[in-house]
Amino acid sequence: MKKFLIIMLVVLIVGSTTLWGAGAAEQAPEGPVKIVYWRSLTGVAGEAQEELVARFNESQDDVIVEAQFQGAYAELLQKLLAAMAAGEVPDVVLLDSPFVALFAKDGALVELDRFVDSDSSFDIDDYIPGLIADGYYDGTLFALPVMRSTPLLYVNGDMFAEAGLPRRAPKTWDEFREFSKKVSKYNVAGEPIQLGAGFTMGQTSAHWYFQGAVYAFGGLVSDEDFNIHLTEEPAIKLATLWQDMVFKDKTAMPSNSHDDFLNKKVAMVFGSTGSMGNLLGRADFEVIPAFMPGQVQNLVPVGGSVLAMTSNDKWRQDAAWKFMKYMTSAEANSHIVIKTGYMPVSKSSMEYPDTVAYYEANPIRKVAVDQLQYTRPQASVISLGKGTEILRQMIEKLLIGNMDVRKVMQETSADLTKEYNESFK
Repeated sequence: MKKFLIIMLVVLIVGSTTLWGAGAAEQAPEGPVKIVYWRSLTGVAGEAQEELVARFNESQDDVIVEAQFQGAYAELLQKLLAAMAAGEVPDVVLLDSPFVALFAKDGALVELDRFVDSDSSFDIDDYIPGLIADGYYDGTLFALPVMRSTPLLYVNGDMFAEAGLPRRAPKTWDEFREFSKKVSKYNVAGEPIQLGAGFTMGQTSAHWYFQGAVYAFGGLVSDEDFNIHLTEEPAIKLATLWQDMVFKDKTAMPSNSHDDFLNKKVAMVFGSTGSMGNLLGRADFEVIPAFMPGQVQNLVPVGGSVLAMTSNDKWRQDAAWKFMKYMTSAEANSHIVIKTGYMPVSKSSMEYPDTVAYYEANPIRKVAVDQLQYTRPQASVISLGKGTEILRQMIEKLLIGNMDVRKVMQETSADLTKEYNESFK
């Protein structure tokens, strides 16, 4: 990251053009302004973005947007860092929300306050406060919420019923462990036929579900000042519970794919709000989307993506702002909600007729909106360049390596502190 900062300074000093050396146009270009949008996410979330880009391009003649898929959030992050070093960046980018701070602090994102202040058609107060909050860095707006989510627990209702359990999700982590024991099955050789739960090990999501579980136990992963709290009892209790379920109870497994849930290897799996459309559409059994389990409290981290602007060309900025407004409008966001299961990001989207009709016809899908009252921002360490990977490795050590919990938490705390001191402080 230090190398990146040095490159940034060089680019800022050389020449009198723009931040990325693109040379701002002195007069309006002829014809429509063409801009590039770097997107992430696959499946229905990717399809929804492509559909909205097409709709935007067809709706007006001033701006043409070219959407370019850049892989998962982590891949997009690395590509954006490389593009900035090379001086060739997109105009709008879909960022995992915690990365706003990473880029904004180094001046890599365009401040949006001037667009908000000068645009009478735009109402910043329409956004749901908890979802617009992480678009700010140091009091300045740098991003708009677009595909926002909370972590959910998905339950195979049929598997629960077969085990004599109620068709509902466990309300606490203790109940989660109890239900997992009751639903697990083994063959005569003692090998698992089906297990209670799959602990998600995804590169960009493992940390998210762990955060929510630590919050439920009354703890923190890190606070706003980047102090690490993983060696405290709430995190220790949660990590021990997960590890015991895998190695002592043998009722859970580390899982890299929702296919384990869809193929009925596990009865419960964590997933994003945005996973809902995919899981409900593909499963041949009753899928129950539910709150993440509580313990001493119900509390989960907000997640999902935001739209940020990276171009420093005046005309491309104006075009990018029009596109960002469209993508977060009530109509566009309603389309995202219905197609993917992501949450409405604004009051007008929540009240949009299509959204209202959607929730009336599919009340089970409103669970993520209902869980909004129990949300807080993600841990500060998620904004570190290697923060999510350090936490993923921590979970791997716990659930695959079966390493001592307290030792793992101490090592992870040290790694996160080192990463903060070297790349962010």
